[in-house]
Amino acid sequence: MYHETVLENGLTVVTQEMPSASSSSVGLWIRAGGRFETKSNNGVSHFLEHLLFKGTKKRNYRQIKESIEGVGGGLNGFTSEEITCYLAKVLSRHLPLALDVLSDMVLNPLLKEEDVEKERMVIVEEIKMYEDLPSSYVHALFDELLWPNQPLGFMIVGRQEVIGTIDRDEILNYKNRLYNPSNLVVAVAGKLEHERVTEEARKAFGALPRRQRNRFSKVQEKQSKPQMKLKSKDTEQTHLCLGGKALPLGHPDRYALGILNVILGGNMSSRLFNEVREKRGLAYEIRSGIVRFQDTGALVISAGVDNRKVAETIKVVLKELKKFKEREVYRKEFRQAKEFVIGQLLLGLEDSTTYMHWLGENKLCLGRVPPVEEVLEKLKKVTAQDLQRIAKRFFTNENLSLALIGPVKEEQQIEKVFQF
Repeated sequence: MYHETVLENGLTVVTQEMPSASSSSVGLWIRAGGRFETKSNNGVSHFLEHLLFKGTKKRNYRQIKESIEGVGGGLNGFTSEEITCYLAKVLSRHLPLALDVLSDMVLNPLLKEEDVEKERMVIVEEIKMYEDLPSSYVHALFDELLWPNQPLGFMIVGRQEVIGTIDRDEILNYKNRLYNPSNLVVAVAGKLEHERVTEEARKAFGALPRRQRNRFSKVQEKQSKPQMKLKSKDTEQTHLCLGGKALPLGHPDRYALGILNVILGGNMSSRLFNEVREKRGLAYEIRSGIVRFQDTGALVISAGVDNRKVAETIKVVLKELKKFKEREVYRKEFRQAKEFVIGQLLLGLEDSTTYMHWLGENKLCLGRVPPVEEVLEKLKKVTAQDLQRIAKRFFTNENLSLALIGPVKEEQQIEKVFQF
């Protein structure tokens, strides 16, 4: 059972004791990310994340890394649409050190002008790297299709023209506005004592004043027919994302959608893997995945296919989606998919880092951490009828989107087959 304490200034500490673990994983989860940006500062969350590794009033950039890696641990950070997280995994005896380093990074960064200029160049190269990787960049095109002209449709790394001009003051103002106790969850899992972790967090963050929790604009979604976005590029394969909007993070049907996703394309036993790769050899890799946000979500199928067989692949994929609507899934594959979801959850939570992610994301985005027993119970209650009901709701022409990158020469043929 996890433990939770809310400090006087609004900061939340949530922990899970794992007595048999030799490690502890700690994350500072901040309600900051792409959703809290505008077109004019797109990429500022990710830019700031980079800069916090460059030095503090106590440690330079080498000392930050060596403090954790020098005791056998690992240090990292990431930025997503709704979250920025700074995390470390160490042997449990070094947990106070990890908390000290991470809190120092968040509270006391130097944000030197010279570091801003150097990191500006690094991020521009990162943007170029993504744009040169069609298997990654096609997901950005897909997001633009689903959520045009709004933050969920922006790239997390930003756009070159914005990154090239954003200045230190704007980055600092963004940090001061969003990096406050009401937007911060300290999540720790592993061998630990909750009271001690809470005291360390109070020592680091307790003096910060209580501030208002920030908000984002609710997503706008309007679509009445299948939509497609093509980017012509001379590649050996055509990369595609096909799918549509789905359920938000806390929706009661999220467990059923997770099982549907496994049957569809979530592992090597899935229908898409068997039909597209094993039976027809149309793709080396094809998979489906779920994207979840607080007020929306998406189901995304991605693949890299032979340039001459794009229309054929799309036709096969849509046929498989249609099957979910027309008849219930087979008992055996339903049972196996449910066991896969349960198994992956329980196996993942044996690792302190995965458990820390579970604590941090749920608490920051949902406001509560569901007990594992509760999740297992809800998974067990999912029926085959639930999957068919979800398929009928989302697998429609009004919710169908396709993004493509490659030397597309069969556009008319694709448009012809791209509908249920």
